[in-house]
Amino acid sequence: MKATKPSIAVCCLLIGAPFTAAQCDNKTGFAKQACEVAANGPSGSSELSPTTLDGFKGPALTTGFADTIHLDTLPSTVEPKAFKPLARLDRTDDGSFILKAGIFEAYLQSYSLEPGDLGGNRVAGFYPAPIKGRRAKVIAAVLKQTELHPDVPQPDIQQLLWAIVGGADLEKMPPPVQQTAARILPRDVLAQLQGAVQAKAAEKVLIGWLNRKISKDPAAKQPVVAANQVEGQMRQDAGGAGAPQAFKDAASLAQPVVRGTWAEMPVGYFVRYLPEGSAKTRVEVIVPDAALAQADPKAPLVFDPTQFLVVYTQAPVLRLGVTMRPVK
Repeated sequence: MKATKPSIAVCCLLIGAPFTAAQCDNKTGFAKQACEVAANGPSGSSELSPTTLDGFKGPALTTGFADTIHLDTLPSTVEPKAFKPLARLDRTDDGSFILKAGIFEAYLQSYSLEPGDLGGNRVAGFYPAPIKGRRAKVIAAVLKQTELHPDVPQPDIQQLLWAIVGGADLEKMPPPVQQTAARILPRDVLAQLQGAVQAKAAEKVLIGWLNRKISKDPAAKQPVVAANQVEGQMRQDAGGAGAPQAFKDAASLAQPVVRGTWAEMPVGYFVRYLPEGSAKTRVEVIVPDAALAQADPKAPLVFDPTQFLVVYTQAPVLRLGVTMRPVK
C-alpha cells in the first residue's frame, strides 16, 4: 500500500514546511479543531528534540488501573428502573453527547484491547480510563470512526485493534487488516500507523544534519543522545510489550470492585459498564441536576463513550474499547 501523500506531509512537518491557521477556514467541527492544533503547534524546526522523539517510542497502549476515573462510586444495587436512549441526545461536532439531567443507556459493540483475549465474562467491576500510549490517538480514532462504517464487520475491526495495540506498523499488518484500516481511518490518522518507519527515515536525515553541526555547536549533543536512544527503544517495543506496570496494582486491591459499580466522572455524572464478554457492553449514565448546575455555562456537559477505555478492576488484565455502533 502506497502512502505518498502522508509520507510527504510528515517529512515536511519535521523539516519546517509552513502551515497556517488560514488553511483551517474551510473545515468545521472536530476537523477544524484538529487542524488549528496542528497550525498553532510547534513550528517546523531542524532541531530534533527529545519531546519530538517521545512520540516514536513507548508501548502502543499504556492505560491501566492506575489511570481509571472514579472520584466517587455508587453501589451496584443502585438499579434505575427506566432508561432513556443515550443515542437520542444531541451531539456536538466531534460526536460527543450533550448531556441532560436524567438516566441514559446504550447497548454497544465493544472490542478487546488484549491480543489473544478469549472474551470470557469477568465477575468484578469495570471503570473508565483515558486512552494513553504511543498509539492512543489511533485507537481513539478507530473507536470513533467505526460508527461511520457499519459495513465493516466487527471481527475485522477487532483484528485491526489487536494489530495496533501490538505495535505493528501498517506495512507489516496482514493485507485484510491494512484494508480495514484504510476503510475506517482518515488519511492523517492512517499515516500515524506508519510512524515508526517515517520516524526512522526522518531521524536519519536530521541526525546526519546534527552530526555535521555538532563540531560547531556542543549544545546539539543532547538531542543526538536522545535520538540514538530511540531506535533501541523502538526495537524493544516492536514485539509488543507485556502488561504495563500501571495496572498490575489492580490484582492487589484489598476491596474488589463489584460488577455494576457506578463511577463518578470529574464533572459530576456517573457511568457504569456491564460488558458481555468483550464484544458487547451496556453503558449506563446518570446525570444529576447538580452536575449540570456546576458545569461551565459556556460549554455543554458532554460524554463520548468512544474516548474512554473500559478497564477491568482485577486480574487478569482486560481493557475494552467502546464504539457507538449499537448491538443488534
